[in-house]
Amino acid sequence: MTDIHQPLTKQCAYCQQYKPLTEFRRRTGKRSKGQSRRGACRECRKELLAHKPKPAVRGKIAAVTAATVISDSGLTDTLVLTRYPLPPAPAASTSKSAVPGAHKASPPERSKEGHAAPPAHGIKGKARPRGADPRRKAPQIRGPKPDPQDASALIPSSKGMILMRGHSDKGRRWHQEIDLELAVILVREHAAVVVNRRTIRRIYSNKDFRAFILTRDNYTCHFCGLYGDTIDHLLPRAKGGHTTPDNCVCACNLCNQTKADQYVEEFMGR
Repeated sequence: MTDIHQPLTKQCAYCQQYKPLTEFRRRTGKRSKGQSRRGACRECRKELLAHKPKPAVRGKIAAVTAATVISDSGLTDTLVLTRYPLPPAPAASTSKSAVPGAHKASPPERSKEGHAAPPAHGIKGKARPRGADPRRKAPQIRGPKPDPQDASALIPSSKGMILMRGHSDKGRRWHQEIDLELAVILVREHAAVVVNRRTIRRIYSNKDFRAFILTRDNYTCHFCGLYGDTIDHLLPRAKGGHTTPDNCVCACNLCNQTKADQYVEEFMGR
């Protein structure tokens, strides 16, 4: 293997002389390496800083003169000579305009009672009275809150939809849009309540609904009277039934599988 030796000297970009790396400043960029150095050596950097022009004083525009300077080391640079104008002499007039503080605004006018007069409207930075802004909208007058069980209070949106919201078994909130007809059925069959005229809320999650039906029917099959641990729809879902407390009952596994999508009268009359 061959050893890679880093150069210990560097050529100055100004005096063109090879000098040790300690005479050059390190580079601090993200892509710079360990031996990266700047182009000017220490002596050339001092000469450049000595010839650097001074900034203007107090925002005055200075007269700039350029001249060429040749240093002892052979460095050729441009020297900028700056001449600053003298501040103007103060006026000898003794009029009111020369008195300090004469340019200040006069105190506000006072009313007959001795209080300061109110500011004129329309001035930038001044506060307006509360009722003076014509763009301020009048507060909306809301009607009484509808009854949670009153399905006739629902008003659909322009698309004929009602917003339904609820929570999952893990407590996560969800919402969806449903038809007005379905929303009315869910409220009338005690599966949802009215929040406002455009929103209903589902009362039970899936897990809570199952526990409610089984506890309400005391784990007794609605058809045979034996032990039941399943839920069956009186009006099958295939024929327009919904999962609501009024349409669901407790049933045993055998009756649930046998009834399938039949009507109750058809299943019990066999």
